Amino acid sequence: MKSLNEISAIVYKAARGAGIPLGQAEDLGRVAAYLAGTGGDVRLIGTALNEPQTPVDVQWASDAIDVRSGPVALIGPIVRDALHMGVERAMLVDSEHAALVTVFVVQSGVPVVCQGNTLMRNEKAQRETPQGPVDIPKAVWREWAQFAARTYVPESDTSRAIGAGAGLTDND
Repeated sequence: MKSLNEISAIVYKAARGAGIPLGQAEDLGRVAAYLAGTGGDVRLIGTALNEPQTPVDVQWASDAIDVRSGPVALIGPIVRDALHMGVERAMLVDSEHAALVTVFVVQSGVPVVCQGNTLMRNEKAQRETPQGPVDIPKAVWREWAQFAARTYVPESDTSRAIGAGAGLTDND
């Protein structure tokens, strides 16, 4: 069993290890905790971690945005922020991203419904309350831990001398 905080923390570290920018890594950690706590498919997080970090192609209109391409870890916050600003509709060209982008938006409190590749504001939409602790499949946790391990300082005498790990002295 893992707490929602543990899930958020390891996914944040995994996202940093995958090269996802700091703010979006924090967002992905919160999304993972929400997804896990509401019984969603946490394997979706692996999609975000495994995508190359490429630029996002977005077309803006006064009441809608069309997301043509980009990694879901960057698209999710863009769509979420657009809907927070009053945009009524977001169209996603990549249908594989729709489920996770919806979680980015719902987790932040924006009432939305997803119909195919389109997210639309809907004031009647309900937001679930995440509940923890939860079980995370071992293979999923292992994948997250492998990405997180990319952020660790390599073990060496020099790194220990400057305080990595437990260091050379115990001053607790």
